[in-house]
Amino acid sequence: MENLKFSYRDKTLTGPVKTMICGIINVTPDSFSDGGKYFGRDKALKRAEELIKDGADMLDIGGESTRPGSTYVNIDEEIDRVAPVVRELRNITDLPLSVDTWKAAVAKAAIEEGADIINDITGFLGDKNMAETIGLSSTAAIVMFNPVIARPNHPSSKIFPSFGAQGVFSQDELKDFRNMEIVKLMKEYFKKSLDLAKKYNIPKERIMLDPGIGFGLTKKENLILINEIDVIREMGFFTFLGVSRKRFVQNIIETSGFETNPESTEGFENRDEASSVLTSIATLKGVEAVRVHTLKHHKLARDVASAVRFAKDMEDINFGSYKNK
Repeated sequence: MENLKFSYRDKTLTGPVKTMICGIINVTPDSFSDGGKYFGRDKALKRAEELIKDGADMLDIGGESTRPGSTYVNIDEEIDRVAPVVRELRNITDLPLSVDTWKAAVAKAAIEEGADIINDITGFLGDKNMAETIGLSSTAAIVMFNPVIARPNHPSSKIFPSFGAQGVFSQDELKDFRNMEIVKLMKEYFKKSLDLAKKYNIPKERIMLDPGIGFGLTKKENLILINEIDVIREMGFFTFLGVSRKRFVQNIIETSGFETNPESTEGFENRDEASSVLTSIATLKGVEAVRVHTLKHHKLARDVASAVRFAKDMEDINFGSYKNK
């Protein structure tokens, strides 16, 4: 397979690359994991500085929670939340800055402040102007498969907002999607997204694809998409994966008898350790970027797994015996 490329503004990454750790900055009062903790410009910037210091490879800034039961944030408010953060970060770091929004007006404002990537959880299908906005810029896009939009009546979808998507699929398509195998459904969804990208002159190398883990999916479907994530590379794209602290991860370790209550130190730590195991798996599978809440666990997991993945490039070291103490 040819080496894949990903470009944003005037920079190009050519694979295979070491899996990038993308630190999350939620400038929201109601995120499912850290709602309110980094709400406000100063708190968000302080968090960004911590992530940079801890070794983040990129940052993802979001001004609207997309968790189950979340509420719509109007465009002006979302811009007020994210634009100042992007502006300030652009002055202090050269790391790629991604803005998590499905609204074209928010994306445009973020791009004007220096955002390199727009992370659209609707894959261009939530706002009819998003693909055009990206196409008119030099920024890149993370295009996510969103099962909530493809299967609005699925039990796992009903607890999520609609993300603005209305009428993007015909009734016949929605009917066909109901019982479609999940990897096939992801491909069908991406076809619609990539057709829009082509229409608005967004080159293939300016797109990463995200399998949409945690959005309107069953436990089994989440795991299948991770296990078969190589499909995205086979389509010719870099892969972006967000699994950190997702509910299915918590369910897995809870079923195994581990503490998962985030109010306890052990439960909080267990969720992040379990999430980092998936970062190891993603690294071994060659996923180009993982979106995470903490750097400690995921960077450690990534670095160990990378040593295995790139074993042939590792320095040969002879180890001495252990010394008796």
